[in-house]
Amino acid sequence: MEDEEELERADADDECDDDDDAADDSSSAQEAIDDEDEEPRLKYKRLGGSVPSLLSSDTASCISVAERMIALGTHGGRVHLLDYQGNQVKEFAAHTATVNELSFDSAGEFVGSCSDDGSVVVSSLYTDSHEKFHYHRPMKAVALDPDYCKTNRFAGGGLAGHLILNSKGWFGPKDQVLHSGEGPIHAVKWRTSLIAWANDEGVKLFDTASQQRLTFIEKPKNSPDAEYLRPHLVWQDDVHLLVGWGNCIKIAALRVRGADLPGGLNSETFSFGKRFNLLPGTKYVEIVSVLQTEYFICGLAPYGGALVVLAYIEREGSKTESATGYSPKQTGHAQRPEVCILNWKNEELATDALSMHGYEHYKAKDYELAHAPFSGSSTAGGQWAAGYEPLYYIVSPKDVVVARQRDADDHVQWLLKHGWHEKALEAVEAGNARVELLDEVGAQYLDHLILGREYALAASLCPKILRGSVEAWERRVFHFGQLRQLHVLAPYIPVVNPQLRDTVYEVVLDRLLVNPAHHEQFLELVRSWPQHIYSVPTIISAAEIQCSTGGKTPFLLEALAILYLSQRQLENVLNLYLELQKPAAFDIIEEHHLYDALHGNIALLMKLDSKRAIDLLVQQRDRISASEVVSSLENLPQEQSRRRLLHDYLHTLFERDTNAGRKYHDLQVELYAEFEPRLLLPFLRSSQYYSLNKAYDVCTRLNLAREKVYLLGQMGNAKEALALIINELKSMQAAVEFVTSRNDDDLWNELINQSLHNPDMIGALLDHTVGNIDPMQVINRIPKDMPVPRLRDRLVKVITDYKTETSLRGGCNNILKADRRDLQLKRYSSSRTAVVAGKSPCCICSDLLASQRVAVVTFFCGHFYHVTCLQDSSVATSPGRSPGSDEEQSERCILCTEGSHKKQQQQQSNKPQAANGSATSITSTPNANFLG
Repeated sequence: MEDEEELERADADDECDDDDDAADDSSSAQEAIDDEDEEPRLKYKRLGGSVPSLLSSDTASCISVAERMIALGTHGGRVHLLDYQGNQVKEFAAHTATVNELSFDSAGEFVGSCSDDGSVVVSSLYTDSHEKFHYHRPMKAVALDPDYCKTNRFAGGGLAGHLILNSKGWFGPKDQVLHSGEGPIHAVKWRTSLIAWANDEGVKLFDTASQQRLTFIEKPKNSPDAEYLRPHLVWQDDVHLLVGWGNCIKIAALRVRGADLPGGLNSETFSFGKRFNLLPGTKYVEIVSVLQTEYFICGLAPYGGALVVLAYIEREGSKTESATGYSPKQTGHAQRPEVCILNWKNEELATDALSMHGYEHYKAKDYELAHAPFSGSSTAGGQWAAGYEPLYYIVSPKDVVVARQRDADDHVQWLLKHGWHEKALEAVEAGNARVELLDEVGAQYLDHLILGREYALAASLCPKILRGSVEAWERRVFHFGQLRQLHVLAPYIPVVNPQLRDTVYEVVLDRLLVNPAHHEQFLELVRSWPQHIYSVPTIISAAEIQCSTGGKTPFLLEALAILYLSQRQLENVLNLYLELQKPAAFDIIEEHHLYDALHGNIALLMKLDSKRAIDLLVQQRDRISASEVVSSLENLPQEQSRRRLLHDYLHTLFERDTNAGRKYHDLQVELYAEFEPRLLLPFLRSSQYYSLNKAYDVCTRLNLAREKVYLLGQMGNAKEALALIINELKSMQAAVEFVTSRNDDDLWNELINQSLHNPDMIGALLDHTVGNIDPMQVINRIPKDMPVPRLRDRLVKVITDYKTETSLRGGCNNILKADRRDLQLKRYSSSRTAVVAGKSPCCICSDLLASQRVAVVTFFCGHFYHVTCLQDSSVATSPGRSPGSDEEQSERCILCTEGSHKKQQQQQSNKPQAANGSATSITSTPNANFLG
């Protein structure tokens, strides 16, 4: 185990007595004898205060500990009362010879002492009262009744061999001999009503309540004589008695009989049971454990469920055998005493060797062990009070050492001393140690890791260790900076709670800037750190310098774009995004309306995302002309991708606005034919801005038959187009549709002529005659020797379809005739209906019809005219006509006729010139009725 630091310091300050070995006297009181990897259970410290000065002129002989006080006996016969720090509170010059034993009552108000001068003295701690009892022979043991303040009793014994119970009588103190005749009394301990004592034969128990002796525990064989090593008795509690004698420990348990005697309880069995203490409810003792050690036992104390043993180890050849057992020889080279912790199974849990002053010259009987604090005293078998920690006092003639359980702080310090910093940190975080230790342990751990170049682990622990200390964080940041390891620490640097100075964050970013290998981390910090914690313009300047010196990386450019964006330098952001080919470039353009930036960046946008770029360019076609886009795309290096982009752009543009790119429709014909031939025919039909000849050459080169048919038709080469349908498309249905759309009888003859050489074509033509041409024109021209497939079935179908068509036509004619008759009757009926015209105005002069005594004309359209007004207007409109002619009866409504002419002229002017004929519009004008 290891030495306790406090004990080392105390030991270094102590002056040694006139020993031959001065170096040993200045060593610490504890030295490790086990593996250093095993942590001690106890820690040790010399009792200070008045103790060093007291023992400089005297030597300690015994000790007892109460709940609030310590009593120290000396070989000079004095009793010193000390507090727990070793400061003297009171002193009694009670005896003239060595004080052999001290005992407190349970209340801690009285202390009893016995001495070789044959006296027992009971002193009050809080008054000057002293009672002295003389027994004329050396007294070796004394024990106050735990209730001494009420009973004034004590038990004691010595070389006289009598165990004496002293009590107050009517006429003063009286002594009662409880036992004698078995040699000197070596030890006495009193617990509740039980007195345990040891003599040369063994250990006995006496119950003062029943006035009966309970048991006898035999002395272990080969035990040293009492003058060399006294037996030790300790009450662990009200039930268990610890007996340490020589190298043997016995644990005795007090039991109470609960069963009736066999055969019933008559007078004879009652006498037998009473004589031998066998009656129900009587007490007896059972040995529950026997521990054999390899050392002599100088003291015992409880340690939870284990034992603390003060051990004395003799050197080889340093003992001789006497009639009663082993007796040690004085050699002057004794070993250090040891404090051992054992469980009841005799398993050693821990061992510490103590360097007591002058241990080389001490024998086993020179050491004493007492434990505290108590509810009562150690001599009265007191127990640790609630909330107190167990204390152990090891006494030698010149030393008093206090041992106590190691706490969490001690555990942490021990781990640190052994270099187990991580375990020490875990122990502090567990919450049992002082919080202040976290800074100390953390600092040492970080220094340890940095010294071992474990920078990553050290950095990851900084948030847990440094917590909210600004000063500690800044110190570590600059430390890592000196080591050129800021890139390791950077992810863990806090930006809030605490927030460091802006200079610290700028230093970190600047260090990451100068090394291209750390630019990715620089980008992450720019993304994650709030920009108000450092000067953005400062970092932008540093980044621009880095880019200009050749240290440009994509990560640095992206970080610079983020910084530019925070400063609203949008054009710089866009340029960097385009250089980096970031899709966010489109978002910047659309969000901030940077459409003017499209000029000169068309190629980069197309390379980034052609679909989004084309949509954007088409959307902004008023700003970015098709000529500029096409020119930019034609300058692209790769021809295949260039033509594909041209096609995609022009196609999208044509879908949005058919006229916007009309100057490139000849180019579009080539592009459609190359990339999407299925869309070429719809384009040819929709556009009017391409060359028919160029388009035909393209279709011929790529053998696009349907497109060639359409173009030939547009060029007026209907027969060649029909031949192309028949010979290449080989589709009679397409041929029939083409001929039908032309409404040309010559084309039908041409179709029949080109089909006569092929029986399959003739058969297909027969399938499409009905409803288009007279089937007999085909049937009569079929050569007699030509075998037409399925001719019979086709003829039957033609006849059937012809009959059906004839029937349908007849039915339709009947319907038309009936509708015409109904309409004529309806018109005749409406013509006979009177028209109210009295209050209606003339549509020319606007006077009421009844205001002039002239004839009135009304039309079925609802317009009214004076005859004179209508004639005048007709003459003005048609100068060649004369009034009173036969045409008067066929006058037309002026308003409706003029409106019809204007509408017809407008339609005629808006109608494009077609290749094949022009359309006409007929507007019917209602006839007039003449009203007299």
